Amino acid sequence: MRSTAAAASASTLASLLLLLSAVHALPELAIAKQGGRLVARPLARRDDTGILANRGTLSTNVYDILAYSGGGAYYANVTVGTPPQPQVVILDTGSSDLYFDAATAPACEATGPYSCRDGTFAPKDSSTYSVAHPSPAFNTSFGDGSSATGPFGQDVVGVGDLLISGVQFGVAEAVNSTTGYAIGLMGLGYSANEASAYNPTPFLYPNMPEVLRDTGVINSRLYSVFLASLAEISGTILFGGVDTSRYTGALTTLDILPDAYSGAIDQFISTVTALSSTTAGQTTNLFTGGSNNANAYDSTDTALPVLLDTGSSAWSVPTSYYNAYLAPLYPFVDTSGLCPCSYASDSSVPSLIIEFGGRVNITVPASELIVPIYNSTTDEPEIYDTAGHAACAFMIVAAEPNGSGFQTLGDAVLRSMYVVFDLDNGQLSVAQASNSSTDTPSVIEIPAGASGIASALSQHSYSAAQASQTYSIAAEAQSATGSFEVSTAQSTIGVATGSAAVPEDAQIGATGAVSGGSGSATGTGSAGAGATSSSAASVAGGGIEGFGFGAGVGGGGGGV
Repeated sequence: MRSTAAAASASTLASLLLLLSAVHALPELAIAKQGGRLVARPLARRDDTGILANRGTLSTNVYDILAYSGGGAYYANVTVGTPPQPQVVILDTGSSDLYFDAATAPACEATGPYSCRDGTFAPKDSSTYSVAHPSPAFNTSFGDGSSATGPFGQDVVGVGDLLISGVQFGVAEAVNSTTGYAIGLMGLGYSANEASAYNPTPFLYPNMPEVLRDTGVINSRLYSVFLASLAEISGTILFGGVDTSRYTGALTTLDILPDAYSGAIDQFISTVTALSSTTAGQTTNLFTGGSNNANAYDSTDTALPVLLDTGSSAWSVPTSYYNAYLAPLYPFVDTSGLCPCSYASDSSVPSLIIEFGGRVNITVPASELIVPIYNSTTDEPEIYDTAGHAACAFMIVAAEPNGSGFQTLGDAVLRSMYVVFDLDNGQLSVAQASNSSTDTPSVIEIPAGASGIASALSQHSYSAAQASQTYSIAAEAQSATGSFEVSTAQSTIGVATGSAAVPEDAQIGATGAVSGGSGSATGTGSAGAGATSSSAASVAGGGIEGFGFGAGVGGGGGGV
């Protein structure tokens, strides 16, 4: 029988507190931000079939597997190579690289909690693979000690119903995951932040938003993320468009904050300018005010700069804010950040109202903040106490800023948001997510240009930014291959919904973790599978420890 969290030893509690203080290990990129060294994007080519004539968006599913990482993580199905090799990658707006774990990596040929979890890539089995830059051109490390190195390759990558040739990506021939299973990654941030070695300049390349724009599949580097509620398992990422059925109220555009040090727009940083709680119709203001600009980085400013990061599970807030505003609201959360799961459905537990940029409010139910944790080996729920209550993690954590000027705002909050990430214009458009399963999709293509969203949504509820972006936006990368070609896949990749979106060998049985959101398949999902885990692991005599919420190599950052 597992020990109760309350009876955990002092050393175990100390370990857990250390873990929670570093809940999201931000990537320590191997390159500096050198926007001036980048060159213009390449010209695109259309294929002979003319399949791009009526394109303007591309949608694929993303899905959550609670048993594979503490608090869950969001994954997408893709393929790579000829014939296609199915892959599962973490969807990460907080990083920029596309990479796959090599089948020959020692970690991928091993077993155990730090091995690769399927979805590996074997270049020798692809007739279209070539090396773009030899190892160690791809060289990434993360703040939790995880790392991945290898060559940059190029091959055919499949997303949705498309096969795109000439796509560059990292091949992790050496993977060191310190916090759970290793898995590939689809970074969707600015390509200026890619994890490339210098030789003598970095090997930067167009990542997925740029590739899709360069092929003509979408008009600009813009995509919308809808994670859906925790119970629904799957959501979508829509490249090049907005689905107005996925949100309620006005979609509000906010300018991204510049990097605190470079002064350029190269990460998805916004500000939390107010916080309230609501219980039984009664709202209590917790804090308000502060700047929605670079002044928010000042330590005396009330606002909280945050990175909107799908690769992180929790929301990290300064310890002073947590102690003053959040700890009194949720006194049942113990010093390890855990609690019985019954509080997730307790109507007396407050929800939060978070104001972004002084202009848009997002309500986050307590049920999204109190998340079950599972043993990644058995897929069984962890037990909190001797009474047999299931253990949940509270997904807001106290953590001191790490020197970057901002903290991460992860999936616990993003599930309640519909977010449009507009790299071209350096803006984020935000609305309250609609989790009504009966809504009919209403996808609107967004044209290129500064007024693209405003013009496309002129007949819908929309609120433009008060001022257009005035800071310099990070330059784009140039393809080593010169161009891309696109064709239609014989079978669609990753467009199933609900539990059908999860690859077969990643699905949880009736007694396991995943429930709800069964949905119906609208296409053939990838047959491959992968997983990452920093899930809870019971330590004999020491209570529950070993879970993490961040994104290291494979998304398990922050684990012990």
